[in-house]
Amino acid sequence: MHAAFRAVLAIAIMGLLASHAIAQSVATADPDWPCHQIKVATYSLAAVWLGPELDLNSQSWRDESDIADLAAKMTQRRIPIADVESAIADFKAKAGADADAKLLRAFAAAFQDLSQQRSQIIDGLERFGRKQRAMAVRIRAENEAVQKSADQNQGQTPPGADIQERLRWDVRVFDDRRQTIAYVCETPTLIEQRIGAIARAVQAAL
Repeated sequence: MHAAFRAVLAIAIMGLLASHAIAQSVATADPDWPCHQIKVATYSLAAVWLGPELDLNSQSWRDESDIADLAAKMTQRRIPIADVESAIADFKAKAGADADAKLLRAFAAAFQDLSQQRSQIIDGLERFGRKQRAMAVRIRAENEAVQKSADQNQGQTPPGADIQERLRWDVRVFDDRRQTIAYVCETPTLIEQRIGAIARAVQAAL
């Protein structure tokens, strides 16, 4: 490995790892959190709900197909909010005297489901962060080994090709993962926004 190339690679590696560390320190004190966004472990109903008290522990909605169907529309993130709002309005018009109570049960079920989805994503991000942190440690060690071998040989005999190749591969994987995780990092916020939009639609329908 030529000295110039070695220097460029070392700078790239340190820059990559430094940007990763800065993102962590800016966002949170949790070293396993891989996102720029501040980590909020739990999402409170009080952040979006000003309506009547909800029973978040009730499972009675599972026995009521109309409520279960509406809750499913609320929680399926591929369904646009505009369609959910229309479904809420239609439900209110057709559910009769019990409409408000049923809407509340549907929203309570949806809130629990979406909150669980959010928690699962945060858990997954933390697992990803732990893997990235472990890989960062490995990349530093591999880079130091390559540099040390090259310095000891004074450029006469290049260091082992295997460790060079492993270093290049790990750097590429680390950077690819860092870039692809950006979308997932947005997901908890998108879920919060969905919960808020549904809460407003339900409150408006009551």
